[in-house]
Amino acid sequence: MSDPITETDLLAYVDEQLDAARRIEVEEHLARDPEAAARIMADLKDRDALRLLHGPPLPRPRESMLAAGARLERALAWREVGLKLRRIAAVAALIGIGWFAHGQVGLGITDSEASPKPPAFVEDAVHSHATSLLRARMTSQRQTTDFNAAEIRAETGIELPAFPSDWVVRDVQVFPSRHGHSVEIAIDAGSLGRLSLFAAQVPAFDVISPTSARIENAQAVYWQRGPLAYALTGTASDKAIERAALRLSHTLR
Repeated sequence: MSDPITETDLLAYVDEQLDAARRIEVEEHLARDPEAAARIMADLKDRDALRLLHGPPLPRPRESMLAAGARLERALAWREVGLKLRRIAAVAALIGIGWFAHGQVGLGITDSEASPKPPAFVEDAVHSHATSLLRARMTSQRQTTDFNAAEIRAETGIELPAFPSDWVVRDVQVFPSRHGHSVEIAIDAGSLGRLSLFAAQVPAFDVISPTSARIENAQAVYWQRGPLAYALTGTASDKAIERAALRLSHTLR
């Protein structure tokens, strides 16, 4: 009897870190669980979108993945969530095709024309990151390393992601934001150096996959889940912060 499929197995499946036998077991699990399959397909789409932006064209998916996608589509055909997921996937595919064509034949679109302007909360996140670095240099500013995520959620309505075990929280602050409350968390993230996670309430409900932006010499990757917006900011490489932000976003469901 095989071991139960865990969230760690699903993340490793998305990251292509499983051996062939375990991948087959995960795919069998997803075939029996349409909701989990929908979530993993969305994560795969996010991963592939990042690869399209920064790497060569992706190879054709394996036949087993194509078959799993077909089963998922049939399972969700009569469900409202299925309709929404297909609309999101169609938009992502069009964006991916556009970037692929740009890289292959040179459509004459500059980066400044193709890249949308980041939302206003991303600028707030970069400024909060700068403030956290300033606080770290000031001996008169006491940093708060202990925090209660449940209490923050109860008092501010902001849900925080789960951090990797090797990340160390150095400071947590609750600030006012443009549209309510915000939370700024300063983190020592191992090889990624000093990072800041910014989380805030925003007025427009939306779902945005992790997206990279560079503001004032700082690299930020932002995403949104409903009425809550997040941004991970630091000075590590673009791809490293994107991978970290994608992993954090997976913990918010």
